[in-house]
Formats: sequence, structure tokens, C-alpha cells
Amino acid sequence: MPLFLSAALLCLLGSCSSASMTPARSDRSASERIVMPADFGGTVTIRQGDVLVVRPPMTAAEWQVAYDESFLEFQGSADSLAHPDSKGWTFHAIRSGETSLTVTPVMRGGPNPPRFSVSIHIDA
Repeated sequence: MPLFLSAALLCLLGSCSSASMTPARSDRSASERIVMPADFGGTVTIRQGDVLVVRPPMTAAEWQVAYDESFLEFQGSADSLAHPDSKGWTFHAIRSGETSLTVTPVMRGGPNPPRFSVSIHIDA
């Protein structure tokens, strides 16, 4: 068998095998769920692959955000996590299960700041 034919056959077989290894994609497009200030203290339900947008529950220059990175992937920089714009924080739901997210304004020299938490149920 000529060398170029062998190489072509190997390339073809490699293409076929890698195509079969590609994970199947869902036909469902990702949805966006906006967490409004009224949602804090409750539970929101989303699906794996969805986008979760969390609006700041009050005006503050700086925030601390606590969430489980094994469930939610933040879509932004470390600076935008501490200093979100008016749209808030955007996360991608990467795993199904139960988790929570808490945002706390940074307030120096005053009373303890309020904590805003929301429980998140992520369906597969």
C-alpha cells in the first residue's frame, strides 16, 4: 500500500473515531434566570447549562460573594466580582444539585452588613 494512501486511511479513521467521541449536545438552549432582590431568602430553580444573573439587592461600592465553584462558574473577573456593574453578577450552572449563593456589601466602620442569600436548585 503506498505511503500516502496509508496516511490518508489513518487520517480518515482518526476523524471517524474522534467524531464518535464527541459528547452529545442537548437540543435545549440555555435559559437565563434573573435573581431579583425579592428572590433572596428563597429558592430559585434552574437547569444545568443555564445562566444565572444576580442583581445587587442594594447599592454598595464593594461586595463579597460566596458560592460553590463546583456548581456555579462566575462569568467575569475578580474585580467585577467585588465591584459589579448595575446588571450584577453572571454565573453559568455547570452541575446539577443543591447549592446557595450569598452576597454581602462591604461596609467599613459601621454595623454588621446585611447578608443576602438565595438557595439554588439545579436540575440536570
